[in-house]
Amino acid sequence: MDDDDMYDEFGNYLGGDQMDSDDESIYLQEKPEQIPSQFENNTTALIKHDVNINQGEIIYVQPNDSITEQPVIQPNIERSMKVEIEEEETDSNLKYSSTYLKELMNNSPERIRNVSILGNTGSGKTSLIDQLIYYTHKVDKKKKNLRYLDNHKLEIDREMSIKASSITLLLPDVRDKSHVINIIDTPGHVDFNDEVLATLHGVEGVILVLDAVEGLTTRDEILIHEIVKLNLPITLILNKIDSLILELRLPPNDTYLKLETVIEDVNECIRTNEHYKDYIHKGRISPEFNNVFFSSAKYEFIFNLKSFTKMYSDNQESKTHEDEFLSVLWGDYYLDEENGSISSYSNKGKLERSFVSFILNPIYKIVTYTLTHETGDKRLSTLLWENSKLKLHKKTYNEEPQMLLKTVFNNIFSDYGNKSLVVTIQKNVTSPLEVTKKQGIEFTSTIGQVLKLVESSNGKKFSALVRLYKGSLKTGDKVKVYGENYNIDKENFKIETITRISIPQGRSDISINEVSTGNIVLIEGIDSIIKKGATITDINTELAKSFSILAYSRNSVFKVAVEPYKPSELPLLLDALRKIDKSYLSSIINVEENGEHIIIAPGELYMDCILHDVRLFFNDELQIRVSDPMVKFSETCIDMSFTKIPIKINNMAISVIAEPINDAKLIHNLETERINMSQTKKEISTILKTEHGWDVLAARSLWSISSDLNNPSILQDDTLEGESDKTILNEIKELVVTGFQWGVNEGPLINEPIRNVKFKILDFITTTDDIQINSAQIIPIVRNSIYTALLLAQPRLLEPVYKIITICTYKSIKVLEQLLNKRRGYIDNKREIPGTPLFEIIAYVLAIDSFGFHSDLKFHSQKQAKCQLVFDGWEIVPGDPLDETKQVSKLKPVDDEEALSRDFMVKTRKRKGITGEPTVQKYIDNDIYIKLKERNLIQ
Repeated sequence: MDDDDMYDEFGNYLGGDQMDSDDESIYLQEKPEQIPSQFENNTTALIKHDVNINQGEIIYVQPNDSITEQPVIQPNIERSMKVEIEEEETDSNLKYSSTYLKELMNNSPERIRNVSILGNTGSGKTSLIDQLIYYTHKVDKKKKNLRYLDNHKLEIDREMSIKASSITLLLPDVRDKSHVINIIDTPGHVDFNDEVLATLHGVEGVILVLDAVEGLTTRDEILIHEIVKLNLPITLILNKIDSLILELRLPPNDTYLKLETVIEDVNECIRTNEHYKDYIHKGRISPEFNNVFFSSAKYEFIFNLKSFTKMYSDNQESKTHEDEFLSVLWGDYYLDEENGSISSYSNKGKLERSFVSFILNPIYKIVTYTLTHETGDKRLSTLLWENSKLKLHKKTYNEEPQMLLKTVFNNIFSDYGNKSLVVTIQKNVTSPLEVTKKQGIEFTSTIGQVLKLVESSNGKKFSALVRLYKGSLKTGDKVKVYGENYNIDKENFKIETITRISIPQGRSDISINEVSTGNIVLIEGIDSIIKKGATITDINTELAKSFSILAYSRNSVFKVAVEPYKPSELPLLLDALRKIDKSYLSSIINVEENGEHIIIAPGELYMDCILHDVRLFFNDELQIRVSDPMVKFSETCIDMSFTKIPIKINNMAISVIAEPINDAKLIHNLETERINMSQTKKEISTILKTEHGWDVLAARSLWSISSDLNNPSILQDDTLEGESDKTILNEIKELVVTGFQWGVNEGPLINEPIRNVKFKILDFITTTDDIQINSAQIIPIVRNSIYTALLLAQPRLLEPVYKIITICTYKSIKVLEQLLNKRRGYIDNKREIPGTPLFEIIAYVLAIDSFGFHSDLKFHSQKQAKCQLVFDGWEIVPGDPLDETKQVSKLKPVDDEEALSRDFMVKTRKRKGITGEPTVQKYIDNDIYIKLKERNLIQ
């Protein structure tokens, strides 16, 4: 037999009897164990048995198994998208005892302070916290850009915060008395405003960080609005004052004027806030009140007037009375060097302000002497000794100028600045024991609020960031966790067991067995029913009302559809989307009628982070398809329904009409829940009468407000006694409201929510007294009546609008204008930033035309412009969506602006898999439809 004939076409040996004895002996040395019975009669099974079974694994592969590209034995891959430090390493790196920290947390709540640090992107919040990390931790200070609280891979790569991160520090005041300071660092980018809002509800004070160069920006005004609304005291930090000296090269007096302007802008912003009348912290923010600090995150120093006077007092032979000195260091006080006196008399501008003489001039000298320092130059060492009694090692003066300047400032200000900050926080921020009682707290023995969920480094589990308002919690305790819908559904709670409690430390945590009132901690084992937030109590409490969950998704209008590249990986995608829903507060996860999985987010950057985590954090490089970006629309009307049409079923008929809500203040009150259905009829009626001019009958007829407060619509009972069956109508009120909510949440045009529409029930008629109350019949006819009313009221589409906040040079303004002209956008306001070559530009663009705007602006302006886009409101899309005369192109946008509405509607319905046209014919009797058609009342 030829060699070729001894093997078949697959290379298998055909000569079974030709095996030599040597080869056979190899197989006979160790016999495999008996094959399991389920494989005995399966002659097609592939049995791998040439490995020593005591050392290897026998694998049976059935021929009917689905063939995938996955290996038979999956490798054990541990994902880690967050920097994580072992607890033991964290404990050893602390400059104080973690045991003492735990004792203070549990036994001295009066020495606890909870603060959130806020500011615009790039203002230096996270880097400022690094100074406190250096002060309390054994960290290598030579490491560039530590950014200790940025631990997510995206935060590290992009050098910007995207998640709020909490850290508990033990910090001394000027008397070396230790205080527990819980600090929550928040993102500056407006896309992540949800993280800011979540943390503000768990603290008693705010540290607001402003870029001293840019001053008070529109983004900062948004933050101040939320702070004033929540009645929180503000400690102001003006960061990057080094830039005023080294980059802008402002003279000392101009630097003072720049700083004064920024501080006055902050005070004016607070005074003009709509919530100012209810704001309880009306005192001025000003350096003489020790609530303003000046800092440089780059050169690691921070000080206020108190720390400077303390330093002068300690370093001068003749002790200065600190309080008197402090009172003349800010404002229109001038130093007369001839007689050494300070007065409010400037001698016609010949004298320098005291702040310039005593603070800015020494800082300018330090900067000048340090950056021009050469070997043998003793000016710097002399200055440091005479003013600060500071003596540096000779080797220090050989460092490169930037490092030397950082060392000098750090040695001068470190203790004074950090301790003064602790004193200010301790005085300005209320302790947990003095917090104003919140509803429900006094009736429970233990209650806490879940501010948000924090994902583990491998994305497999979540910890709850909890603010404990009252009582204590221990590891192993059973607690009641109230879900976000508990106030509506009293069954929305679950009893869970706490598996671990820990003190957050940014990149790590420290285990603690028990925690008591006033603390902010991480709790594991309770997240199963939590999405955006929750309330926790002891298991014996019957809570009347839980903490309300904020409307984080109010600004979420940017959306994409996603699907796995391989259909078999759909479960992996669904699991990731469930985790995204927990991890990102503003995210909305929907499933369309055609089965598409939709992600909705506030903006492009937020969406980019979500998609990154779907693929890489909550999965191991899951391949997904992502649709072109889309926006979330709303539906509305611009006129009253031209007629009422009864919607009939069996023995009932209901007539509803629609009309637009043209009262902007009413819409605002609905969105902010100033008017809500938990109020009594009398309370609602009073607001509607006094603030909106409604008559008594109309004010008392309000039945329901749409559950989606982002898209407020209302339902009124406008029926008259004697003309309608009021008794039966009241009996089925709950079902009518359910049908209304269904209708306004999924409108007839494109299945999007209905916004700013008032629906009135005009008639409810029954032909028999023996009516069967059947929810399966009543709810759909109410929904159909809502649809009919809207379609007869000149329906329109609403599209979201973004406000663009841009800081740029003068040359970049023209680039901005050209980009906006191509995107249906316009510039609304230009403001020159005092003392700088920069401008702040406020512009508007329709969200559907905003895709890629930030990248285009950055590219065409050569990085001389930076912008943030924030949802600002809704605008009616031009044209009538029901106008079938408008031609719609399949593959490109329409040229006629009046056809935009039709274009958006047709393409959205097709994408969602909604067939046909939105017509009243679907919802009304055919004979009525024919009559309306004959009279040309409908198309």
